[in-house]
Amino acid sequence: MPVLLLVFVLLATAAVVAAGIVLTLRAFKEDKEPAAPRPRRVVSPPQDAPTNAALKRYFEGRACYVCHRAIPVVHAGDRRPGLLNSNTHAVLGWNDIPSQNLNETLDGHVPVCASCLEAEAFRQKFPELVIDRPAHTH
Repeated sequence: MPVLLLVFVLLATAAVVAAGIVLTLRAFKEDKEPAAPRPRRVVSPPQDAPTNAALKRYFEGRACYVCHRAIPVVHAGDRRPGLLNSNTHAVLGWNDIPSQNLNETLDGHVPVCASCLEAEAFRQKFPELVIDRPAHTH
């Protein structure tokens, strides 16, 4: 009789443990929701070849309107300069410069290096985070 009782207890314990495992796995499957797709970074389409060539010629040998440093030659994969409207301080990144009416756009804007382009874009997007300080003259 004690052996029969021991077998019964072992079987009951195994059944309870197995039921616990099944219920736990089922709960994990129900809790798992499909991952929401990450938002994709919006990238402007690259300029066509003639526009790229015209922009490279335009920026060649020019100085940045903001920092007055020479704008380096543009190579594939490098950060690219942009344009700044000197009246409104609105910036245009390389890929945002319209191919149509390119000459008029270039005439109405001044060149800025990639660093100043980023700084001005930040200034436009988060003006409350920017503090203008007078330049130090020694």
